[in-house]
Amino acid sequence: MPTDKGSTKKYKKMAKSNMWIWAAVAVVVFLVYQSGALGDIMPSKDTGVADLYPSDLKTTITLNTGDELATSATNANVSYYVFNSAGKYLKEGTTSAGTASFTVPSGGNYKILVYDDDGISPDYLPKELAFSTNGDSPEDRAVSTINVDLLKESNVTIDAVQDPVDLNANISTGAGQTANFDILYSVTTSNAASNKPVIRVEYNSSHIDSVNFPTLSPFDCPDRLTPDSAEEEICFIDNRVLKSADGIQRVSGNLLMDSTRGGDDNVEAVEITIIDVGVYQESNYKTLGYEGFKYGSENPNDNSDVASEDSATGSLYTTGE
Repeated sequence: MPTDKGSTKKYKKMAKSNMWIWAAVAVVVFLVYQSGALGDIMPSKDTGVADLYPSDLKTTITLNTGDELATSATNANVSYYVFNSAGKYLKEGTTSAGTASFTVPSGGNYKILVYDDDGISPDYLPKELAFSTNGDSPEDRAVSTINVDLLKESNVTIDAVQDPVDLNANISTGAGQTANFDILYSVTTSNAASNKPVIRVEYNSSHIDSVNFPTLSPFDCPDRLTPDSAEEEICFIDNRVLKSADGIQRVSGNLLMDSTRGGDDNVEAVEITIIDVGVYQESNYKTLGYEGFKYGSENPNDNSDVASEDSATGSLYTTGE
């Protein structure tokens, strides 16, 4: 520490000069920092983005669920499952009087699966939606509404299984020949729908080598249905959501008869059942998240039916040539 007056004066002058230098440096650093020129080394805070978030950083979602095909406004009481954009399970619940409320973090992307398949009418077909909580203001991010209209579930009625020419349930067949037939079917319940009808064919394997539906896709038959002795089964899927307003549908199939024998008179060659596709949960769905929910015609864990009940059986008979 200087003691003489000259030195003291000189020291004070230097200190004052250094103070101004450090002040200038601080101003320069602040301006560079605010400009973002330091990039990821010293990222600047975007106050505009921060101000978009509500104080609790949560968005309250109001979920409204209704019956899409009802002739007047009708609530649909269903279950819902919420996942983040990566499919992680977040929460679940049910709607009451067609509405429910839940919260998720603001500023995120999510998906929700909504359906009802408890076997108590009415059930509703599954529906999946994506939603975001990226609003343009804190108010927009604080609350949001999701409106979902769902299709009431119905099984299918087989209206006819018939020869395409004679329009009856008897087809004339010879050894090694291909015989054509049609299936006519429709949604049983008015103002409802069937999810991806699956046509199951049980056929007499001593008479028939194969069954095919050229316009449909092969599908795994459910284990809960077992073919009779000396019979085999094969399934095909109609990959549409069929509504009651669509009316009667026609699909054409064919049978390839055994090369050594054709049809015997009045032998029931084919039995047709139409089932459909629904959602089932794996037991550890909360751990698996979105991947814990699967689509099928049964729950393979216990072979229980999902979606609507199976149709009554339709039959096709052969006559020899």
